[in-house]
Amino acid sequence: MKKRIQVNHLGYMTGMPKNAVCRVTAGVFYIVEAATGVSVYAGRLTCPYFDRESGDTVRLADFSDFNTCGTYFIRAGYRRSDVFEISDEPYKNIRKTVLDGIFAGRCGCDLSGETDRCGSYAHRECHTEPVTKHGSFADASGGWHTGGGYAKSVRSTCLAAADMLYALKLFGESFSAEEKELISDECRWGLEWLLKMQDRDGSVYNGISVCGADMASPEEDNGAYFFSDKSCSAALLFTAAAALGANFFAETDAAFSKKLRHAAELSWIAALSTQEYENYCRRLGSASENGDGLNAIESEFMWAMCEMYSLTGESSFEQMIMEKYILSSFYGFGYSTCGGFAALSYLMNSRTRDRSAEAFIRKRLADRADRMAIAVNSSGYRTARSAGGGYTYGSNFAVLSDCMDFITAYLISGEREYLSGAIDQFGYIFGKNPMGISYVTGVGSECCQMPCHCMSASMENDPPVPGMVVGGANIERSDEYSKWHIEKGTPAAKCYADNNYSLSTNEPSVHFSAPLIFISAFFDKVGRSALTGR
Repeated sequence: MKKRIQVNHLGYMTGMPKNAVCRVTAGVFYIVEAATGVSVYAGRLTCPYFDRESGDTVRLADFSDFNTCGTYFIRAGYRRSDVFEISDEPYKNIRKTVLDGIFAGRCGCDLSGETDRCGSYAHRECHTEPVTKHGSFADASGGWHTGGGYAKSVRSTCLAAADMLYALKLFGESFSAEEKELISDECRWGLEWLLKMQDRDGSVYNGISVCGADMASPEEDNGAYFFSDKSCSAALLFTAAAALGANFFAETDAAFSKKLRHAAELSWIAALSTQEYENYCRRLGSASENGDGLNAIESEFMWAMCEMYSLTGESSFEQMIMEKYILSSFYGFGYSTCGGFAALSYLMNSRTRDRSAEAFIRKRLADRADRMAIAVNSSGYRTARSAGGGYTYGSNFAVLSDCMDFITAYLISGEREYLSGAIDQFGYIFGKNPMGISYVTGVGSECCQMPCHCMSASMENDPPVPGMVVGGANIERSDEYSKWHIEKGTPAAKCYADNNYSLSTNEPSVHFSAPLIFISAFFDKVGRSALTGR
């Protein structure tokens, strides 16, 4: 029987907003101790309202004022939820799970002795042969298998590395010394592979593509590998990630930092020689009042400029930012726009900042968060998707990007509504969604079991690699399995199939998962501040 009360399977933090989504006719809900069956809290459900994206009529159970640590379930009428936890640190283990999942996806690395971190997926060295590169061969080993197969993407790697580096930079106190070391090592692994994607002239390939791969383990995969085409976007993302990495490793590894800085400078010069840069200088594209409608490459240019300014302090980058910021969006941490990283880079660095530019960026972030808050308040499952493109490929990643937008707005304003919005997006991923499951493998009482993931599928009798976020609901149903098994006309937020053939809804990716490290670290910092009063 489908659950009628959806909760965050990962748990709820004391002192923070808490709610569950109920599809029941009752007017009252109870929080019940799981061990004793004793009701310890009662509250009224909201009036029912129709959620257009899911087709469900729902009521919200808000228990933000209940902060007693323990294990509970919610009862409303004859229905009950899954068991959940309320504690001071409900998210302390998710970072290790996600980080171990990313580690297991390393390519060209012998993980056969890492059973404590990778379990049965501790594979041998893989994909170390030279790769076809425009008629010749080159070393492309390293990096992560960034999606469900064994291809490797520059964009995905840059986004994942940025999530982890900013988590360490902004919320370092949330991590143990061991965690910091593991995350730093993972970032370096990704950055070292990125350097192999740069050509001698500074231009950057989009990644490594594969043809003919099947559901084999990494060391047994025999697909044909080749370098993807180069692009201006790849060069810009490379510039941003390399500059961010150079800044981060400056104190701990000066030689590696210098190498990254030189590579960032080369890729920036390469980007300036493209037609896209000429278009950017002409300010092609129409910018609406709120900055929507700008091409994605606007945010990529701005992110690269901000990271280069943060790294070098050169007046040329400061001047470019001053000339271009008025047309940039400064929100988003994903594929369609990555302006949120530009905002973090400019607002959180130690360089001199122009007051008008800083005020503009802060207003742009607040405007975006306000629009998302309106969408959240009109959504039955408390997501901001109606303000951000709906449910298409990678909708779960988009929800996490919205969560990071809320977090960024909260960091600059302290506005409680933005914190609540971030918590709602986080809860959606871990079970407070129309499907009632955790979209993170191996996490939660009911979670995704059959991701479209070659390494997981290669071991049929084992559960999938834990800690992977899958794509999520996708109204486009753009693979054959989803077209046949998700009925046409299904509400957008329910266009999901937990099957390893459902590429368009159930494929994981490293950049889908990495935001959980950033987000959970933020909540730990905010929760710790609330408990200590600082």
